[in-house]
Amino acid sequence: MIQNKIQLVVFLAGILSKASCDLYRIVLIEDPKTWTEAQSYCREKYTDLAMVQSDEDRAKLKEAANAVNFQSVAWIGFYRFIWGWSYQNTPISYEKWKPLEPDLSNTNEACGFVNQLGKWADRLCTELDYFFCQIDRQDTLQDKFKYIDMVMNWHDAQIYCRTHYVDLATITDDTENTFLANILFNMGRYNTWIGLYKNQLGNEDCVTASTEVLMADDSCLTPLPFYCRENRKIQRVRFTVKSDGDLDESSVMEAIEKKMKQILSDQDMEITSSIKWGVQPDGKIFQQQKTQENTENKRS
Repeated sequence: MIQNKIQLVVFLAGILSKASCDLYRIVLIEDPKTWTEAQSYCREKYTDLAMVQSDEDRAKLKEAANAVNFQSVAWIGFYRFIWGWSYQNTPISYEKWKPLEPDLSNTNEACGFVNQLGKWADRLCTELDYFFCQIDRQDTLQDKFKYIDMVMNWHDAQIYCRTHYVDLATITDDTENTFLANILFNMGRYNTWIGLYKNQLGNEDCVTASTEVLMADDSCLTPLPFYCRENRKIQRVRFTVKSDGDLDESSVMEAIEKKMKQILSDQDMEITSSIKWGVQPDGKIFQQQKTQENTENKRS
């Protein structure tokens, strides 16, 4: 007898709250830590320090505080910094950061570079790379920028440019940014220092939030409670559907829904959303899996 099998791998979003299927939650940790220590703790135990950017974020923060009658301030994931240009300490008015950049949040030693795709990022100023200087002529782009084919750290590159030209390069618009990126591409270079750097603002560079979600800055070295963000987790569940005859898709779907409800019920979780099925290019939802058992049965 031929026995058909469909082996399925189902990804279930782990419901963090028994009564909801929220994508994330905010957790209050009352053990005081510095901002950097709090960040490390959240990244190890949860996802990261909580970022408060929406009404939903604010509601979840208040909920976490009210749950333990917390009345003070606590660290959140924001930190304050000002990026500027080396030339005349000019604040940036145009930017072209890569996604998730700049990302050196735990150090004031951060300098910026441009890559051959025209994207900016930051890294330690002590690293060695080629660099662009700015020339004291503005008639054309060729007159404004000079590629230096020597590797230096950011500070030495700054001294070199200030000694021989004007300063490290300042980029003010897409045209200039694309021009420098094309130079890198044509020369086979990927990253090059420009005049981007992070101003040092002293110790009060990290942000706290009150239970009313009013934000303020404080010394990053102050031990305070803190809020972590925990994203939902993905659970992988594998099970096999067997049939002695042709598999009816509606019966398979019903069996899977029943099995998933049982799994969630065993974990004491409430199901608040229905299952959505994806249709294959051939119009079917499932594909039969060829197994050794099927082959042996066909031969017999």
